[in-house]
Amino acid sequence: MPDLFDVIADPTRRELLNALLASAEAPDGTGEVSVGQLVAALGLSQPTVSKHLKTLREFQVVSVREQGQHRYYRLESASLEPVAQWLGAFLKPVVAAGSVPDGLDEVVRLAPTHPLAPRARTAAVRLGSTAATIVGRLRR
Repeated sequence: MPDLFDVIADPTRRELLNALLASAEAPDGTGEVSVGQLVAALGLSQPTVSKHLKTLREFQVVSVREQGQHRYYRLESASLEPVAQWLGAFLKPVVAAGSVPDGLDEVVRLAPTHPLAPRARTAAVRLGSTAATIVGRLRR
């Protein structure tokens, strides 16, 4: 049985997650995107997109809303919290060595290196989402 790290290791699923993250930041505010929109945006076949969305849904990384024959997907970033917590511990030494681009040092400074209390988890998920956005923009 795969774990969350196996799920996000797949490049196609990471592309889908990036597309869903972009839709979450879109001005319309819905954060939802249809399978057809994902197919068009990523240039993948509909069966491929649906297969990978099913895996993401099984791990509760995305949620789905059905409306007639259409399905609209939304990123559930809270489910990625274990990844953010694990990664935070590795990013702190990188920042200390001064090899992180400006702007990320504050994000890493706040990254948890130990389990968080439930109320702090929500803040950590938001922090992780912000960090992912910053990294994505730096790569462009």
